[in-house]
Amino acid sequence: MICPHCGYERKKSDDIIKATECPKCGIIYSKWESDTVSEDQRPVSDGSAKPTAGTVPQKKSSVERLVIYAVAGVILIIFLHAFAVPYITRLSQHDKKAVNQITEAPTFTETPQPLAVQGQSVYSKTIPLSNDSPVQKELSITDIIQANRESVVTVKTSAGIGSGFFINREGHIVTNKHVLPNPDGAEIKTISGNVYKIQKVIHEDSAADLVIASTDTISRESKPVNINTALPNVGEKIIVIGSPLGLEQTVSDGIVSALRSNQQSISFIQITAPVSPGNSGGPLLNMRGEVIGVATFQYSSGQNLNFCVAASRIAGLQQGFNPSSSQASSDQRQMPQYSDVYCYMDSNGQVSFVNWKTGMLISRPDGSLDGKKYEQWVLEQIGGNPDNINPEKEAREDLERNRENLFKSVFPSRSFNDSDLTPAEKEWLERRYYRHYVEAYNQSISRRNDAIRKYRILMNEFIRFNASRR
Repeated sequence: MICPHCGYERKKSDDIIKATECPKCGIIYSKWESDTVSEDQRPVSDGSAKPTAGTVPQKKSSVERLVIYAVAGVILIIFLHAFAVPYITRLSQHDKKAVNQITEAPTFTETPQPLAVQGQSVYSKTIPLSNDSPVQKELSITDIIQANRESVVTVKTSAGIGSGFFINREGHIVTNKHVLPNPDGAEIKTISGNVYKIQKVIHEDSAADLVIASTDTISRESKPVNINTALPNVGEKIIVIGSPLGLEQTVSDGIVSALRSNQQSISFIQITAPVSPGNSGGPLLNMRGEVIGVATFQYSSGQNLNFCVAASRIAGLQQGFNPSSSQASSDQRQMPQYSDVYCYMDSNGQVSFVNWKTGMLISRPDGSLDGKKYEQWVLEQIGGNPDNINPEKEAREDLERNRENLFKSVFPSRSFNDSDLTPAEKEWLERRYYRHYVEAYNQSISRRNDAIRKYRILMNEFIRFNASRR
């Protein structure tokens, strides 16, 4: 391009300068164009060309419009924050509260109506209502203990120590029959350390090994438990509170491992929570703090095979109904005679006959009981046949095994092979030997008598049970 003012011809190296200016004199080419030049004769400028004088007002108006839009946007944002946002927030909270109220009221039957804002529906979804009653929330172990520890008592009788729990403000307790075979001289101890007398047995369920007894406990210390008669689910967590081996207010936890029933149709809850003698009569609690059973016995030949009578049996006793008599006998007669029969011995040495597997089957395929097989099992439980216990032989053998130790106890500084003993020393030594022989003999006699007693009790239980099936 040649400059119309100075005649300078543009070069490629002049591209760094604006295409609308002369690199030499600096004039604006457009000012030197003739007004008569036609539109198609005008030089074509690239995108970087400077706007002509006629385009400047258009650019200015565009900037003004942008400024106006920006100011309007700021005003709109201020308005929304000041008025619209708080209103929408209150509306959202009101909507959420309405939903919560509907959820917490399952008896609500009307269809929720949509909420409208400025003519626009903001809620049109129907919330489904459950017909099920609300489930009580599970508690922590600590909360369950705090809620029930005042209800659990230690039962002390001439037969030993067990556990129990209050069922009303009148001082009535539930415990096992084998824990409280006789109320004479029996007493309970509360968590506060106070001791109260057991007055009498009000209701008794021998088949389920349960009793309800009255005590002279004052009402403010007779805090009753909550009882749930429904059977738990297998795998459900549970808690046991009692006095194992006399250790009061001991807590153990586990799960429900099985649900069982015996020949008398008594429901038992098998649990894994550790129990020991002294736990008997204590409450079995679910994770809502409700009593669902009573700790009763354990299968001592295995591990964590512990059983509780279901709480439904307590409900019958509270109403004065004793299912241990006529109905229990009727249930036995109605049961098929060909059902398999098993037996087990609990920690108190009592035998039970059940229709679920315990490892000892005593029935034949035809349903009859095998007396010889049962007798062999009894002998194993009591440590062998009592007839094989020979007190004289055992005492002599025990003396020979301990002769040297006995000699040292009489003559600590002398050798056992020392034969240089005076007649008086020999007499003294023989007396020591004889006293040891008598002690060993009496121990053997006592062991044989105890085995004979257990044998007779267990065999009599078998005879009685076999007679009840006919």
